[in-house]
Amino acid sequence: MPQLIVNGDDLGFSPGVNQGILTAHQHGIVTSTTVMINLDYAADGLALVQKEAPALGIGLHINLTYGRPVSPQVRTLVDENGYFYPETRLLEVALGFDEDELYEEIAAQIERFVALAGQPPTHLDSHYHVAFLHPLALKATLTLAEEYGGLPLRESSFSQSDEELTANIQRFLPELPADPLRALLPALKAVYAEMPPPNMPTRFDTSFSGPNITLGDLLVCLMDLPEDRPTELLCHPGILNDPLNIKAENRQRELDALTHPTTREVVERYQIELVNYTVFQRGAHD
Repeated sequence: MPQLIVNGDDLGFSPGVNQGILTAHQHGIVTSTTVMINLDYAADGLALVQKEAPALGIGLHINLTYGRPVSPQVRTLVDENGYFYPETRLLEVALGFDEDELYEEIAAQIERFVALAGQPPTHLDSHYHVAFLHPLALKATLTLAEEYGGLPLRESSFSQSDEELTANIQRFLPELPADPLRALLPALKAVYAEMPPPNMPTRFDTSFSGPNITLGDLLVCLMDLPEDRPTELLCHPGILNDPLNIKAENRQRELDALTHPTTREVVERYQIELVNYTVFQRGAHD
């Protein structure tokens, strides 16, 4: 029986995204979400899902590219106005990021999550995967995951070939050219080699994303799940009437697919077990 986590990224981005994630859980197959804890609607989003969706797993979407930081003293991570640099400027600025400031900011985001949610996150992932793609941010993320009891992490496998890794990274950051990405890989692999093995229990599937967000795309994903290893399926549900989100139409399309009756029928027919990351926390089976 295949196990599947369906994770709605970006809780806290806007009221429309918050509502879309809640609806995708209550009336669809979303089992998990991750919150952008530094944004204005994060507290409202957490309160909403904790009240209305107690079975929904809630993790932290480490954010280093959008909005203001949680920590007040991370000057190398922000522009002259105090905002994170967008992902389109990463190649320009990332070499100047300070290691201690990256640790401080990621730690501050975890601590704010705990303060607002009253519990640690079920797992960690990252907006545009940046916390897994900058060597110093990766080191900080792996260190903090271990400090918080071996928190599960979204898969970021560096056992693949450089070509496969480069292609996977460009799914998140298509603006970044291939050559600088390939040059980055040895440093990332070195971080993994020197750290304790991270808790990355699932195969990460991005095939229901980008241009591939139709009901047909989702059904293909569901009908092709492996049984040898659990899968996390990425999604971004939202609602059409969301003036804060320029991708609101696409997010509504994802919500429509995730809540379509045929989607649930396929889950049941293929005996897919819908779970969240609490299943894979250390000590979960003790």
